[in-house]
Amino acid sequence: MMSLLLSLALAASGTDTASTQPATETAAKPEKAKPKLICRRIADTGSRLPERECRTQEDWNRQADSIGKRMNSAK
Repeated sequence: MMSLLLSLALAASGTDTASTQPATETAAKPEKAKPKLICRRIADTGSRLPERECRTQEDWNRQADSIGKRMNSAK
């Protein structure tokens, strides 16, 4: 009987302390959005199975720029 009263008293006191905490701690900060992956088929000669490569748009642009620079320097 005594343990029941003690547990009820602790449960009641626990709810009071939870309501006195400031609301700023519970506010979540907005997370930075992850860039969307874009998947493309890679043309692989010698294989019947298609191969895919997934990158962000920034990575695809960077790769295209580097390929363009190599092609221009080879001329």
